[in-house]
Amino acid sequence: MPDKTAENKTRIISNEDYFAEVQRMLDQGKEVRIRIKGGSMRPFIEDGDTVVLQAYQGEPLALGSNVLAKDRDKYVFHRFVGKKNGQFVLAGDGNLVLREYVDKAAIVAIGSMHYRKDSLKGKAIDSIGARLGGLAWYHIRLLRRIIAKLTR
Repeated sequence: MPDKTAENKTRIISNEDYFAEVQRMLDQGKEVRIRIKGGSMRPFIEDGDTVVLQAYQGEPLALGSNVLAKDRDKYVFHRFVGKKNGQFVLAGDGNLVLREYVDKAAIVAIGSMHYRKDSLKGKAIDSIGARLGGLAWYHIRLLRRIIAKLTR
């Protein structure tokens, strides 16, 4: 029986190269599925889950959308929670305080589907219900901070 481990090796590349390839594929009009790294989108999206992205073409962005954006020199996949002084305000669902403020040109893609790392079944994250649920979670951040302090 042939050894298939060589085919299944994980290859590590720089974020710069990875996202350049993601951008290239989006520019070609393709949907791109990426793995989420980190816990900033918990409880809705966990470390190791994947999301499907579609290129952002400058269309009006629905409040509560999950977007891939370049914030300074790093890429973030966070929720669009509002606008302030002409900038888009992004926040990770798991972040109690931190927000990013980015220009329209910094938004690379919009998330449309979410796949848990242990499931083949996807869930739409661009539906009105998913967006409103995420926004509700964002707007109870003060309550979540108080509960976090009391349970420590």
